[in-house]
Amino acid sequence: MESSKLVSDELYEHMLLLIRNKEWNVGDKLPSENTISKEYNTSRVSVRTALHKLQALGYIVTKPGKGSFVASNSDAVPALDSTVIDLSASDYKYMIQLRRALEFTSIRILCSEGTDEDIARLDKAYKALEAADTAKAYADADYQFHYSMICGSHNPVFIQIYDTFEATIYKYLAEMSGDNLDNNWDNAKRNHRMILDAISERDPEKAIGIIEGTFEFNYNRLSKYFKH
Repeated sequence: MESSKLVSDELYEHMLLLIRNKEWNVGDKLPSENTISKEYNTSRVSVRTALHKLQALGYIVTKPGKGSFVASNSDAVPALDSTVIDLSASDYKYMIQLRRALEFTSIRILCSEGTDEDIARLDKAYKALEAADTAKAYADADYQFHYSMICGSHNPVFIQIYDTFEATIYKYLAEMSGDNLDNNWDNAKRNHRMILDAISERDPEKAIGIIEGTFEFNYNRLSKYFKH
């Protein structure tokens, strides 16, 4: 399955196709990580990343000691609900620390050294976010927006870190947005517009200030849903 695309992404797309085509039906148990790894000649890390993304999107559920099972054949991103959000207050803090370390540094590099193509990529992601009207479309566009900032740093280590932890970061972003039960999408889209504008103006501190404001806002918005 080796190609220019991340192996875990290829594997995720292949398994998603099996689910959508109902070759793996709702309730079916998925093969073990080891079995999938051998069948597709790829590492267990790539398998685990692909499975985490399927879980984050609600296609599968994992039961400790029992394995992973198909939960849905249709598009599904976790809703903003206490029974679905899998983040604790500590998890949220750790993700914010990661974003400050990678995203803020990437923004500074992008603003000082980024190309017009880097800005265009960020703008494309924003347009997809602005047009998003389903939970999956929103989560996909949100991830691409933040990933575009990392790519704009042209730091291969930063990009590799984001690629390695794609499923974890995607899950975090998906749980932040949910399915708009609290009607936050319009506000979030405005914030992303302001971030894009600040980066386009090559003003990293303005962009970072906007993002910092969202950290506290989202904590207050979501803290009642965090697991204990």
